[in-house]
Amino acid sequence: MGDLRFSVPNVEDYDPRIWETAYITGIEGIPWLCHHSFDGQQFSIGREIEESGKLNIVWPTACMGNLCLCTTSLRISDEPYSLVVELARGTVYRLKAQTAEWQRIGLKLPDDFFALAESSLCELLHSLTSGGQSDSQQLRAQAAIDQAVEASVALSEAFSAQALDARRNNEGRLATLLGARVDADASLPSVGDAINTAFNLVSLPADLGTVESESGAKQYAAFDAQVSWAEQSDHKICVGPLVDFRRGRLPQWMVLLEQGFESILQTACEHARVTVERYLGKAHLWNCAAGLNVPGDMAWTDEEILRMAVSLIETVRRADQRSPVLLTIDQPWSEYLRDKDHGISPLHFADALIRADLGLSGLALEMNFDSWPGGSFPRDPTEVSRLIDRWSMLGLPIMVILSSPTSHPTNPPTASADSSRVSQWKMPPPATAQTSAAQFQPDTIIRLLMSKPSVHAIIWNGLNDERPAHQPGHGLWNAQGQAKPILAELAKLRKNFLH
Repeated sequence: MGDLRFSVPNVEDYDPRIWETAYITGIEGIPWLCHHSFDGQQFSIGREIEESGKLNIVWPTACMGNLCLCTTSLRISDEPYSLVVELARGTVYRLKAQTAEWQRIGLKLPDDFFALAESSLCELLHSLTSGGQSDSQQLRAQAAIDQAVEASVALSEAFSAQALDARRNNEGRLATLLGARVDADASLPSVGDAINTAFNLVSLPADLGTVESESGAKQYAAFDAQVSWAEQSDHKICVGPLVDFRRGRLPQWMVLLEQGFESILQTACEHARVTVERYLGKAHLWNCAAGLNVPGDMAWTDEEILRMAVSLIETVRRADQRSPVLLTIDQPWSEYLRDKDHGISPLHFADALIRADLGLSGLALEMNFDSWPGGSFPRDPTEVSRLIDRWSMLGLPIMVILSSPTSHPTNPPTASADSSRVSQWKMPPPATAQTSAAQFQPDTIIRLLMSKPSVHAIIWNGLNDERPAHQPGHGLWNAQGQAKPILAELAKLRKNFLH
């Protein structure tokens, strides 16, 4: 057993929760169950095997706030690595690799990119040759990270713009669906004009936990009204997930009574059948399930999880042989596996379902950024691009269910505050102060997703901050009912590129 060891100067500047985000990945990018410790000056993390690996950890950046970054592959060494230097090396390497890949397909690099990329490399080289653990080395390495992340944003924005223009020239208006998730208690008439302008799709969960909160008592009235509204406003309709297996989403009576697997399987499939038959001919897409690949309220085996997925897909397909059937994959970067010694990786789970030839029409990747635990760590746009490209190799259309902070509090919380918002954690000030006020811009990610031909639909996960689907601050409207700037950006994207 060998550990990777990292020196961490000025540790008092870091939020202590940062060490809980660390994990090691191998060549496949799948997290290993790791043990880790921190003695106040040195951070150690390791696995039960002595193999090289990449450290992944949330880290401060000037351009996009706290992001999940990773090192290059590191071998086990008796001497500690410098954490910030190795993160800088990994960040600059990924920037250079992505730049070369996109240049090979004809990307024209923006003018502001070259200075940022050159500066990031120079700062890295200075940090590597400065020697020791000096403050100068740490500052240089952090500056390399900041410049590389800013360059990667410029790079991805150039790619998105050029790829979207090329697609529009070749295809005309894109057939991509841009939608929003609408919960049962949402008042659509009050926001109908904005939804009509920004979206061509509405997503209505109609999940088992909402429809049948009490055993035997199904409540479809709210969803009936929403389906009727969507039909009248000429929106495409996605119904689902029909069953949500994530923690707290199944009916409480089912969890409290400790229903066995066979009983839950029967109830879930019956709900899926009834719901599909109810909205048959009205819904254009079925999302049959969510939360099966992540830890939930039920301690099922991998075989039981796969059986549940297969049964739900087959049930929906039997009830509607024509409309596309999808299944949601949660946390596609697999962060949940760093806390488990067993479990199904997202790619392996999806690959098994595709190979079974069940009639699965596509995959829904749910990315709830900056929601921890239970969501994905914040990532820069080039990491999102790499993830989509990797999943596209499975050969099925992709729907992305997305959420991220659309507003930020004026006063950041202390280290003892709720850990669910990674971007709010107390972290060191950025090395480049002129960009310290920069924030994650979710419309940058949406433009990138729209530029990918494999992405057929994008759904924003939650309408307002008053009743957020996942975390406060992720809505398109604030708690006072005021529209946020992102809504105007989405309307502009639809006007320029979509039907």
